[in-house]
This record gives sequence, C-alpha cells and structure tokens, in this order.
Amino acid sequence: MDNPIGVLKIRIKRGLNLAVRDSKASDPYVVIKTDKLRVKTRFVKKDCNPEWDEEFDFPIYDPELPVRVKVYDHDTFTLDDKMGYAEIDVKPILEALNMTKENHHPSGTV
Repeated sequence: MDNPIGVLKIRIKRGLNLAVRDSKASDPYVVIKTDKLRVKTRFVKKDCNPEWDEEFDFPIYDPELPVRVKVYDHDTFTLDDKMGYAEIDVKPILEALNMTKENHHPSGTV
C-alpha cells in the first residue's frame, strides 16, 4: 500500500433540523468515505437534531479525490433512506497547511 501524504481528522458533531424519514422522526447516521476507507457513525434513534460528536482519522493518498459524506436514516426492514450528501475538497486544506509550513503568505497577507 502507498504511503499517505497526510492524515485528515474529521469530527462529525451534530445534525440540525434533519428531514423526517419515518412516521415522526428519523434514525440518522453519517457515512464518510475516501478512496480507501469507509466509516460510519452510530445511528441516533428518533432524533432530527442528533449529536454524534465522533472523530475519525483518514489517511489521504490522492488530494484530487474528495471525501464524501452521506447522511442516512436507519431502517430495520427496508433499505436505509438517503437524507443528504456533501463532498469535501481536500486540496485547499493541504494547500493551506503547506502555506503555514513554508510561512508563505500570498499577496503580502499575514
């Protein structure tokens, strides 16, 4: 396996006003995926404002590939319902880190 160029720490804090996917609430959880790793939070029963406060470390191998974050509603007898989706572009994070390491600031900014 290749060596990662860095490790990205992602904290899933909470969800606010999530959609109702069951009769009165949802049982949400979050799936985070990179090109080589997939993790998920625990699901929170009957809560449209869940608090996870879970933290994950992701080795980054290719900064061109985004980190994908998906929110689902857990269902027992049917497929889980999709609730939301986002992508995190890792490249700007690494560029900012490199600027800090090199102590280089663009356009004379500090």
